[in-house]
Amino acid sequence: MDDTYLVEIRLARTRWRIKETTRAITQKSGAERYRERHPHVTLYGPFTLEDPGGEQHLLDTVGSIAGTFGAIPFTLGGWERREGMHGGVVAFSVHPSPELAGLTAALAREFSQFTISLNAWDLRPDEKWFHVTIANLLPPGKSEEIASMLAGLENETACHPVVIAGTAGLRTRLRALAQRIGFLHRHHPPPIRPVLLDDAGLRITVMHNDEILGEYDLLRHRWLTQEEIHDPRSWQESLALYRKSAGFELSAPIVHIPDEIFLIADLHLGHANIIRYCSRPFVHADVAEMDRVLIANWNYCTSPTDRVFFLGDLRYGRDACPATEYRALLNGNITFIAGNHDEGIPHTVPSANLTCGGIRFLLVHDPADAPENFDGWIIHGHHHNNDLRAFPFIDVVKKRINVSAEVLGYCPMSLQEICRIIREQASGSGEPLLLRYPYIR
Repeated sequence: MDDTYLVEIRLARTRWRIKETTRAITQKSGAERYRERHPHVTLYGPFTLEDPGGEQHLLDTVGSIAGTFGAIPFTLGGWERREGMHGGVVAFSVHPSPELAGLTAALAREFSQFTISLNAWDLRPDEKWFHVTIANLLPPGKSEEIASMLAGLENETACHPVVIAGTAGLRTRLRALAQRIGFLHRHHPPPIRPVLLDDAGLRITVMHNDEILGEYDLLRHRWLTQEEIHDPRSWQESLALYRKSAGFELSAPIVHIPDEIFLIADLHLGHANIIRYCSRPFVHADVAEMDRVLIANWNYCTSPTDRVFFLGDLRYGRDACPATEYRALLNGNITFIAGNHDEGIPHTVPSANLTCGGIRFLLVHDPADAPENFDGWIIHGHHHNNDLRAFPFIDVVKKRINVSAEVLGYCPMSLQEICRIIREQASGSGEPLLLRYPYIR
């Protein structure tokens, strides 16, 4: 179809994870030829212009609306299928924020005056299906087949957890060793599990057929040049602005009472691939920037006299500095709880016990290493944001708290704050609290 347009948000932090999961799903289901190569959330379209020369008006309209927004948050969770006019679709579900719903509705109102939409949902933005396509234009029965396969894999994952309590400490270390020698990567491709990830639209992309007509930066509030669109340094600047606006990169010390207790896990300093694996808001090629931000955040949140419990995995990889060098850069009287990637850190301990406000806590890297008969709260790391359904920030029912860096927003959290949240959650619905970020505190 000639001269069609599409307005979309391409994935930012989650792009690599979603592309890898999409590739695994389509390969396993034999649907590789139908795979979506550029994961995105459609805001409007596809559509045609009533005036063939109206491209500048289109861009001006997008810019005037987008200029009233900042980064657009949303959550990817699970998957679903639908049958469209041109075949079946299997997609990741997107749970829109008010900002995403508002942006979409504003674009639909303005575009309806000078475009001819080829998507029925554009005329009903309140009913819009927000999604990120895995595969589309599927032949009859194929989307149902893929959906059935995914449901089976989801049930299999739920019934067969990765680790078993009581043996997890040994299994965690064996798994880490296998990862280091590359065995798991060669012989066991990563399992396909339902994702639950947060992301944020940083740019709005306007497509003309298969080419980018223009890209608007929601942090810099301007259209990017063609060179900037494809320049990794420009993307790095967008991510830096996003981190600061979201509270993931602090710029000044946080005032707190003296001698507080802070907790965090899984910094993975020096580990470039963790940026992709855990959808961190950094450029994969510049691990030094990630290290700089994580260390600065730590020191802005803590003072030299504060007690800090670090729950494992300080650094990782042959390019990382020695653990003692990182330790010298960090504030606080630090207790290091051993993680499965920790080597060269003196005086690590396997676990620690704390009490705050009458609440008992056991601190351990991997929650599967906690004694089954412990009846207090378990604070842990290890799982990052890789399985937020099973290991959210706060799980009231299982009395677990995940303090991996990604879950906390890359800043240590005080034990007093954790106790306050537990008390609030105890009087609420009991639903898990998935993420604890500075901008929603």
